[in-house]
Amino acid sequence: EYFQPLAGDTPKSGVLDGLDLTWRRVPGTARLIELLGEAQRRFDPRRPAATIPLLLQARAELARLPPSPWQAPKLRELNDVIAACAGLYLEATAAGYQVAPGGALAVTAFALNRSSAAVTLEEVRLPGGVAARVGAPLAQHAPRTLTRTVTVPAATPYSNPYWLSAPAEPGLYPAPDPRLIGEPESPPALTAEFVLRAGGEPLIVTRPLGYKWTDPVAGERTRAVAIGPPFTVTPEAPVLMFPDGKPRALVVRVKAGAAGAAGALALELTGGFTATPARAPFKLAGAGDEAELRFRVTPPRGATTATVRLVSDALPGQPARALTRIDYGHIPIQTLFPPAEVKLVRFDLKVPKDHARIGYIAGAGDEVPAALRAVGYDVTLLDDAALAHGDLGRFGAIVVGVRAFNTNPRLPFDHARLMDYVAQGGTLVAQYNTNNRLAPLTAPIGPYPFDISQQRVTDEDAPVTLAAPAHPLLTRPNRIGAADFAGWVQERGLYFAGRWSKEYATVLAMHDPGEPPRRGSVLVARHGKGAFIYTGLAFFRQLPAGVPGAYRLFTNMIAYGH
Repeated sequence: EYFQPLAGDTPKSGVLDGLDLTWRRVPGTARLIELLGEAQRRFDPRRPAATIPLLLQARAELARLPPSPWQAPKLRELNDVIAACAGLYLEATAAGYQVAPGGALAVTAFALNRSSAAVTLEEVRLPGGVAARVGAPLAQHAPRTLTRTVTVPAATPYSNPYWLSAPAEPGLYPAPDPRLIGEPESPPALTAEFVLRAGGEPLIVTRPLGYKWTDPVAGERTRAVAIGPPFTVTPEAPVLMFPDGKPRALVVRVKAGAAGAAGALALELTGGFTATPARAPFKLAGAGDEAELRFRVTPPRGATTATVRLVSDALPGQPARALTRIDYGHIPIQTLFPPAEVKLVRFDLKVPKDHARIGYIAGAGDEVPAALRAVGYDVTLLDDAALAHGDLGRFGAIVVGVRAFNTNPRLPFDHARLMDYVAQGGTLVAQYNTNNRLAPLTAPIGPYPFDISQQRVTDEDAPVTLAAPAHPLLTRPNRIGAADFAGWVQERGLYFAGRWSKEYATVLAMHDPGEPPRRGSVLVARHGKGAFIYTGLAFFRQLPAGVPGAYRLFTNMIAYGH
């Protein structure tokens, strides 16, 4: 970032010139500053424990200060520094990585003194009010282990990232506790307190309760213990589309978080939707067991959208919870228990049956194929071999996923074959690709030249003008109007075409507030007997979110060449 002075003195070395960021900003800290400075000067990395007496004096000075926002966190940090100088290794691990409120959990506390410092372990305070009294010195290199079974308090909330504990607002994630803002994770659900004594002074060190296991490839791994419901209810799909008024199956997977999970599920239906059965019972004997339940949902006659919530008589007064777990190698495992909900969308969509078989070239993180299948398309994913040697003529259209030309190095070599497919009567719909100085896109995408720009429309509610309202792309088989651009999510589109040859037609215009109209969101051109379309509209967001107008417009694109 760069900063431009607007008023006051011009900074010489940085924007924080003239600000005192040390303890001198807090009154009454002269002695604390002296002790911390002396501890820093005397610190010997070969004998860290020798610094403990000075740090204990500094902690006493810090505790005597008047209450302030700095006192509590700095006391915790100083306790951790003292424990580190003493070479203390303290941890608390559980026998499982998930437990329900009110459930039992076996916990092992481990303490090791790796220095010659005189440290006594007085007690270990575990969740559920369990206190294990020890009252013995921690001799150097003599580990001490104790195991207890604890009961998790029944009022313990489920584990969720704090910014996802309440429904998101447009562009914002509410934080119920402002003090958590900026923290990378929620505070640990369960902790253990090690009550020690060093140099005659009490020392309390808090450790999160974790779970450890051995991975055959990665070795020892750890994760936080999650507080979850006794069972989770995860829908097969977050959105259920009803494009023709016919009933659809709503499938959910019930997974036991604890032994003996049982009850019955029901759907809280609104908007004229009905379902059978009214209740679906389940009984799961062991933790981790699963069962699949199915409901037959019938939509109303008219177009409508509703959100159905799953509830259970085993969880009175609260919705059933789904389970989402993100296990990605570069971050800690994330576990979410959002309410179990499914969005139901009844709308009118005409899908030409003779062109419903499409080939799909997957892009980056692409969820569009599943969304197209949800409204009746027969989607075949095309790999490199199929593109190079397969029968492309059997498809009514081929769709290229977002950033496919950026991520698939083989696609430029398949371009000529794809253009032959178009010339023979096929339709090719290419979704957005990026083009910038770090990753220039030099290979052609369409049959005629066009440039991909940085232009985008980030306001999902930005007005859309039908620049060519009579164009077949906007009239067949679904007539597109202003209502089809209602309810879009996150943005209209990105990486619009900036310049294009005369063979291309544009059918839409839109822009963010204060910007000129952008006409490059959709380019369409005939080529031989078929058609090519490039679109920067964010279908990759709209289709998985169940936006009816996006389905209607995308269907017109797929059918356009015919």
